[in-house]
Amino acid sequence: MKYLVLLILLCSRMVFAWCPDEGQVITLQGALAEHTYPGPPNYESIENGDEAVTNEFIQLDEPLECDLTQENESVAEVQLVFVGKSQASAAQLSPNQKHMIVATGKTMYAHAGRHYTPVLLLVDEVKPVAMALTPELKKSMLAQFQQFQQALRSNDVAAVKSWFLFPLNGDTYGFEPDTESQPYSKLTAEAFDRYGHQIIANLRLLSEVEVNPDTLEIKERRINALSAKEQQRRYFPGDEDGTFFYEENGQRHAVVGTCDEVASGEFNEETLTVYQGTSANNTLPGLSEMCDGASLFNFKLIEGKLRLVSSFTVG
Repeated sequence: MKYLVLLILLCSRMVFAWCPDEGQVITLQGALAEHTYPGPPNYESIENGDEAVTNEFIQLDEPLECDLTQENESVAEVQLVFVGKSQASAAQLSPNQKHMIVATGKTMYAHAGRHYTPVLLLVDEVKPVAMALTPELKKSMLAQFQQFQQALRSNDVAAVKSWFLFPLNGDTYGFEPDTESQPYSKLTAEAFDRYGHQIIANLRLLSEVEVNPDTLEIKERRINALSAKEQQRRYFPGDEDGTFFYEENGQRHAVVGTCDEVASGEFNEETLTVYQGTSANNTLPGLSEMCDGASLFNFKLIEGKLRLVSSFTVG
């Protein structure tokens, strides 16, 4: 269902605005960048004598939305502050190589001239994200995804939680019992601890997707909405879109199209995207506006470990 990738741009639900508290331990995702800005003594102009100061930043996959200056402000980039062990690990990542990274640490709000973004991250750990998926890396991703599926089937909350990268980018609809409920605006580790069993229940269909690490095959799991008896009937198009009829005992019986539950996945660049949702039944196709919708879950390799990094609901 490659069309789902396009649907993200057209009809995805709004991602809830979120800003971390100061001093909060979080993990950020994005591209490592390096910028030079004016430093001491005035932090205004290199041309006028201020020292040129170069720092590392993370260009966020999903901007933060903060109101630190009495106005809503989109924070698309966060300054990284490396100290101790994190400074050594950062030296192995060159911004010129355009690394995609995840950085974990404690947030700090800007309060001095040397702070160049509204939110900064005191880095505890930084890890590279695999960008070019070779067949061997894809094989590893599917093998690890099978372990994730087993954790879902076992209803092992702690094990399932270990596959998530918190706070998870995107929306939370794919983890909720229905779209009328909004128990949390951002899926954090704390939210997972509270709603873990509910989250696992809502991801259950993913555990039924058949994957083969050796052939890199991912097979669609489809739950037919029609009963065995209904599948045996012969149907004909009705007069209106989405309607059908069948004949039995000399009488015509009107029925409407329906939607199947489906789940599957595919590789997209550096991502393994799996999804679950609804799709038109093959025998009685439901209307597209009723059937074409899904929650997409994006997995990436971070230092060789598969992690769920974002989720979006479309349709």
